[in-house]
Amino acid sequence: MVEWIKNNIATTISLLLAGIAILFTALKDFILPWFFKPKLEITYNSKEPYKKGPVIKNSGNMWENHERFKIENIGREIAKNARCQIQDIKNKDGKSFHLQGYHLKWASRPESAQDFSKVERLNIAPGESEFVDLIYMRTDNTTNFYFNKYPNIPTGIDDYLPIGDYTITTIISGDNFKPYFATFKINKKLDITGVSLHLKEVTRK
Repeated sequence: MVEWIKNNIATTISLLLAGIAILFTALKDFILPWFFKPKLEITYNSKEPYKKGPVIKNSGNMWENHERFKIENIGREIAKNARCQIQDIKNKDGKSFHLQGYHLKWASRPESAQDFSKVERLNIAPGESEFVDLIYMRTDNTTNFYFNKYPNIPTGIDDYLPIGDYTITTIISGDNFKPYFATFKINKKLDITGVSLHLKEVTRK
């Protein structure tokens, strides 16, 4: 073996360099990201800042009460291009509604027209957190609850459902982490807030 290496030094160097390049690529693209990766924690409770409101709209003619959930990056790497969508909505009878793919709005996004690909996606650095608007109630129509949509961006999907009992599954995805699925239970209430909300479970597939 040693004799072959002496007689084929150029080939040996080429093989050694190729091996180093492969090892470096594996380290950069697979090994290090596995150890230093984003890890998201999804939470909700029935107090501020998860509940936001009442917010007065239209010169005091309408009040809104918002329900939000929090996504916190407790990992060691930036969660890149994170976004949230509705995966499925079912009523208490198990009927699904045509809201799959509805883009849930980041609460921190400004109310202005922007490139949709930039609006719906953001990075969450380690230790940082962002809130997502899940639903809100309006005092001018207490028979429905509503989903916040990005301004001036048509969805082709209804942005409301009649108040009732539902299970909503959301998907939180990004460029460098496996999707998270957060399931919420919505139950009808007989007061001005309209519904009660509970985070049922968070899973990954």
